[in-house]
Amino acid sequence: MNHLNTGDTLKTIGIVCELNPLHSGHKYLLDMARKRFNADYIILVMSGDYTQRGVPSIVSKEVRTKMALMAGADAVFELPVQYATASAEYFASGAISLLNSLGCVDHILFGTENGDIEEIQKIASILNDEPDEYKKELQKGLKRGLNFASARDAALKKLITIGNSTTLIGSNNILGIEYCRALMESKSSITPLTIQREGADYNSDDLTGAYASASAIRKLLETTYPDDTYRSILKDYIPEDVLTLLLSQKAYNRLDNYSDYLHYKLLSERSDGFTSYADIHRDLSDKIIKFLPKYTTISEFTDLLKSKDLTYTRIQRSLLHILLGIKQDTLDSLKQEKYPVYLRLLGFRKKSSPLLAVIRENSDTPVISRMSDAFKIEDEQQKRLLDQDVLASDIYHLIIPDSKNEYQKPVTIL
Repeated sequence: MNHLNTGDTLKTIGIVCELNPLHSGHKYLLDMARKRFNADYIILVMSGDYTQRGVPSIVSKEVRTKMALMAGADAVFELPVQYATASAEYFASGAISLLNSLGCVDHILFGTENGDIEEIQKIASILNDEPDEYKKELQKGLKRGLNFASARDAALKKLITIGNSTTLIGSNNILGIEYCRALMESKSSITPLTIQREGADYNSDDLTGAYASASAIRKLLETTYPDDTYRSILKDYIPEDVLTLLLSQKAYNRLDNYSDYLHYKLLSERSDGFTSYADIHRDLSDKIIKFLPKYTTISEFTDLLKSKDLTYTRIQRSLLHILLGIKQDTLDSLKQEKYPVYLRLLGFRKKSSPLLAVIRENSDTPVISRMSDAFKIEDEQQKRLLDQDVLASDIYHLIIPDSKNEYQKPVTIL
């Protein structure tokens, strides 16, 4: 899609990621983009200082940007925090909107359970089009007392079985399906690619085998060991230069570091309830108020609030929205306006400068490489996205101090 002055047509692949932290599974995906799919350029859309699980990243977005460039990415753009901390639909739609806005991306690449893009697209199409057979099966599930997500999965499995497909709706496929739905909804020219996901499950804490999950690595880093111990355990799971950068950090962040800040906010706003915040319905708001006298830490409070129909991650995400001030009407407005984004460049490789020239030429959205350029943003919704990111970063650095604020940080160049 993108053309340089030489007249060459180059293939650009986009990857959406969190890199919390970067590990060998991410490196494998980047390598496959080059080797199997012949990418000339790889652009990452990366969550900033917070992730979809509703937690702060263990190291800052600047450190993770450097990791990404070390591992072979050409450029890294920040996914605004409203999308980065939202449900799969918003997360994927915001990421696809950003890739569309770059004006040079040919493909999006992601990992799935069995690496079959046709089956993922088939499911995405059913969810978008809602054929009568799907609606009928969905209603059957709801009448049996299943919650919406379970009824939807049961209906999809029935339809996919009818179509002789072997794909099951699993956690590893959910984002891939949502990326494809967003591509269809936005009538994007970007085409999806997938590879079979390697290694441990996303939520696994297992540190055995060829690949480990980011979750397992984070859990290990929560325990204090000498650097040599960390290195001996993690050397098989994280590229050597990335591991050295990770172990050079003075501290690793975690959600419980913000327990006192959230406690204050919950106490000060309890009389109004919390239903204005994203992902919080009346029952959860009432439950928060009911259990507030027992509040100690965010993780223990999340355990108190957890129930059969409210997962730990869902509650964690809801509490993070309160901490960061992310409101439901903001997400509703973003959806209504088809997921607007601004382009915050976090880092790039020197040799990839021609790619940035193409983006600046093709994109209708200004590229912000220095926050002093933020005045170039004229759209009010984009300004609000940026302001929320600045606030979220300032809150992040209450725990992990940084001598420079958002407006002073330079773009990372490798």
